[in-house]
Amino acid sequence: MKKQAILLIIIIFVLIFRQSGAQSISDLVDGYFAYNRFWGNILVIQKGKVIFEKSYGYADKEKNIQNDSPTLFYLASVTKTLTAAAIFKLHEEGRLSVYDRVDKFIPGFINDNTDSLTILNLLNHTSGMAANLAHSDDFSKETTKHIDKSIVSMEQLIDSYRDTKLKSKPGLRFDYNNYGYILLAYIIEKASGTDYISYLNKSIFSEAGMTGTTDQKNLPVQPASGYFGIGTEEIIPVTYEISPSWLIGATGLYSSTYDLSRFIKAAFSCSLFSRQTLNLMLDTCINIQKGNLFWTAGWQKSEIDGHDFYSHGGSSEGFSTLAGYIPDEDISIIILSNLVKDYTKDGLSSVNFSFVDDITRNIIGIMHGRNVACLPLPKGKVSSDPVGNYSLDENHFLNVSLKHDSLLLTTDPADNFSLFDYNLYREKNDTTNNYLICKEFTSSLLLPEFGGFGKYANEKMRGTFNEEFHSSLMNFWEKVISHDGQYLSSNIYERDVKDYGVEYKLACHFERSDMIMQLSFNEEGLVSGFFILKILPKCNVKTVNLVPAGKDKYFIDGYRNGGYEDFRVKYDRKSMTLKLEGDNEVYKN
Repeated sequence: MKKQAILLIIIIFVLIFRQSGAQSISDLVDGYFAYNRFWGNILVIQKGKVIFEKSYGYADKEKNIQNDSPTLFYLASVTKTLTAAAIFKLHEEGRLSVYDRVDKFIPGFINDNTDSLTILNLLNHTSGMAANLAHSDDFSKETTKHIDKSIVSMEQLIDSYRDTKLKSKPGLRFDYNNYGYILLAYIIEKASGTDYISYLNKSIFSEAGMTGTTDQKNLPVQPASGYFGIGTEEIIPVTYEISPSWLIGATGLYSSTYDLSRFIKAAFSCSLFSRQTLNLMLDTCINIQKGNLFWTAGWQKSEIDGHDFYSHGGSSEGFSTLAGYIPDEDISIIILSNLVKDYTKDGLSSVNFSFVDDITRNIIGIMHGRNVACLPLPKGKVSSDPVGNYSLDENHFLNVSLKHDSLLLTTDPADNFSLFDYNLYREKNDTTNNYLICKEFTSSLLLPEFGGFGKYANEKMRGTFNEEFHSSLMNFWEKVISHDGQYLSSNIYERDVKDYGVEYKLACHFERSDMIMQLSFNEEGLVSGFFILKILPKCNVKTVNLVPAGKDKYFIDGYRNGGYEDFRVKYDRKSMTLKLEGDNEVYKN
C-alpha cells in the first residue's frame, strides 16, 4: 500500500452538489431515488401541460409491484384540503357559513365557552382547543388521545372530549389540530344530511373528475404499501394497525397524483365554487410564527422565489405527501411518497422524516432557472488508485482500502472521532487571551472550586459564575454522565467573530455523546454569555463506502449511515490527495 501522509482538506459549500449547465427535474429526483431517499410518484403540470411525471420504487416490494401513475397512496393530512373544500362547497350552497359557530351543529362539544369558536377557526387551526388526536404539545398532551385498532363513531369520539376545555381564545393563535378537522367532517355530515365520504364523492370527487380517490373502505384497487428505509440499509414494510374511524376528515383518504392535479385545477379555476368563495378560502390567513408562513382555510401559504405557493403536506408511518399550487404561474406539484424514515427508532433529530419538502422546493427552483442541490448519480467503476493513508491533521488520520468491489474509508480505530464529527475533535488553536480563558473554563468545570472565574466576565455575567451556578452546572453534568457515560475530554473546535465580539464553541466528549457549549466575549474581551447549545449522540460510524460518481469522484451517503451529512470526495492523482466537500455546521472552518 502506498503511504500518503498528505493533508486532507475539508471545504464548506452550502450547496455542495451544484451541477454546471441546465438541470432537469429528472436529474434531481433520480439522485434521491439512487440513495433510497424517495419512492413514489411525482407529477408537475404547468398551464395544462405535463412538465414532469415519473414513478419510483415499489408499491409492493414483496410482490415486486412497482409504483405507476394510477397507484393510490394514503394521503395522510393532505386529506384536510379536501375536507376544507367540502366545507366551502356547503358554504356556497348555503347549507352553512364558515362564520357559523361550531356549537350550532355540535352543541356542547367541549365544556367551555364556545360562543366565539367558528367553523373558520377549525379550518385555519385557531380553535384554541386542548382536545386533539395524534398530535400533542405542552398544553394538550393530557387531552391528546392515542388512536388504536378499535372502531369508534364520531359521536363516541366527540363524547369522549366533552369534558375538555379551551387552552386559548379562539382566533388568537395557530395551533395545528387534527381534532378540529374531525369536527369539520361531522359538520359536513350534519349540514349535508349524508355521510362524509358520500358528500365528498358527489360534490368534490365527481365534479373534479377524481375517479380513484376514496377512503379505505371503498378502495377499488390495492394501494401502495408504506415503507421505512431512509437513513438505513434495509427497507422494511410498515405495519400501521389503526382504525381509520379515529381520524375521518383529518386523514384517511387515498388518491393518485393525477386525481389531486384534477382537484387543484377544479378548486383554483373556480369550477368547484365561485371566485368569491375561493378568495374567502385563500385570504383568511394567519401568521403561524414560523418564518414567512401563513395558514389559510385548508392550505399553507408561503413564498418561493417571489411567488405565492399554496400547499398542504401529510406524514404518516410509511407515507409522506404534498399537494401544492403556484397561482400566478399555474404550476401544480403533487408528490406522493411511500418511503420515509422510521422516526420511532432512536436517532439524530437532524435526519429527515422524508425529502418531499426538499424535492418540492428544488423542483420550483429548477423551473425558475436556479441551480439547486443535486445528488451525484452513481457511475463508473471502483479504482484502487485512492487506496492509502491520509492525514486530516497531525493527530487524526483516514485510511482508504479496497475490499472486493468496494472502496472503504475508515477513520483511525484508535481515535474517538468519525468522519462525521471530526471537527468536534479538532482543536481550534489561537493565541488570544479569550482562547486561554476558554481553556481555563473547560478545566474549571471539573474542579471542586469554581469561584474566581467571574473575574473574566462582564458585569452582567459576573454574578453568574458563582458557587450556586457551579453546583447547578455540576448537577446537570452528573445527569449527562448517568445517561451518556463518563466524561473523556474537551476541546475548542470553533471561533466565530461577530459584530459585538467573538464566540467560541467548546465540545465536551462523553462516552456516548458530545456536549456543545458556547462562551461569548464582548469587545473588551470579557465573557458576555454562556450557553449549552446541544447534546449530540456520538457517531459510531467508523467505516463508510465510497460510491463511484465519475472519474476520481466518489460520494459518501451520510443518510445511509444513520442520517449524518453527505460528502463528495475528489481524488487528485497529481498530488495524491483527497478533498472532501460537506455542508454540515460541524465542519465549519
